[in-house]
Parts: sequence; C-alpha cells; structure tokens
Amino acid sequence: MPGISERNRQQNELARAGFTLRYIDDWSPRITLYRHKPSYNVDGAISENVGSTVSGVPGEPSYVLKKAKMGLFPWKPNEGCACQWCNERNGTQVAAKTEVVESAPESGAPVAPLGRGKRRMGPHFNSQV
Repeated sequence: MPGISERNRQQNELARAGFTLRYIDDWSPRITLYRHKPSYNVDGAISENVGSTVSGVPGEPSYVLKKAKMGLFPWKPNEGCACQWCNERNGTQVAAKTEVVESAPESGAPVAPLGRGKRRMGPHFNSQV
C-alpha cells in the first residue's frame, strides 16, 4: 500500500487525467477500460479501434494511471471527453493557461499581485488541480 505522499501524487495525476478525486478511495477490483487512442501492431496497422474495450483489468489506481497514459480510460470516448487523444481526434485543443504580467506603475516601484502573500502551502493542499 502506498504512503500518503504517493497516494496524493497519484490522486493529483488521476485528477489531471480526468478522474474524480474520490477514485482512489472507491476503486473497484475489476473494471472495463475503453480505448481513446487506437492501438497499432508492429506493421503500423490499427489492431484495435477507438471505443473498443478491455474487460476485467485491475481497478487499482496505480494500474489505471499507467493505462490512462496509454489512452485507456473507464469511460467511453465522446464529444465531451477532454483527454489529449479525443481532443486531437475532434480537432479541438485545450487553451493553454496564460499568465497575465502586471506592469509597474509610473513611479517605477514593482507592484505585488493582489491576494498573494509570501506564505506557500504544502503539496497536500494542491489536490484540486
């Protein structure tokens, strides 16, 4: 069983991949995964199409996280899916977050961003990515 820091890291990675944050606590022993990325054989031909299933795989979060990096998720691919393979296939792209840089005032003194102090919170508080 992973330690609390490993569990938090897995939970953050699963949240970035589109899973709910409660998945680590409520995972089932066996699940069915759906392909969001086609599978290719050695010759470069498609061996499994998007939407095909892989049944009876372990539902352990660390295993599901490995499979999510290969394009296998426990939900069917659809128009609302935000994974990178569905975005590529649908022709949509996720907008990159841009950081707004504030300019210095006329006096030349730097301006501190509002609502930001010097204290920093630990990684266990950053579970909502």
